[in-house]
Amino acid sequence: MLLPQTMMTVAIFASLAVAQETTTPKSLPYTAVHDPQFIGAPEATFLNADDRVIGLMSGSVAKAFPAGILVQHGLVEDRSPTGPIAITW
Repeated sequence: MLLPQTMMTVAIFASLAVAQETTTPKSLPYTAVHDPQFIGAPEATFLNADDRVIGLMSGSVAKAFPAGILVQHGLVEDRSPTGPIAITW
């Protein structure tokens, strides 16, 4: 179920621009993302209505982490209003 566009923020990760080096072992096929940048839902024209996302709602903050992007990175380290979080796929 998708939240109204005015409440949802969509996480977008440009694998070359945003992904940062990590201490992840070299055998893993992805690069984790730390402190991702976000865009509003109306700007997320690369998503379709039936695309899967991992959603997070904390207070009035809503975030969506698209599965199609998570599969490229495997791990996203972000912050919620209550503290640090890790999103994995």
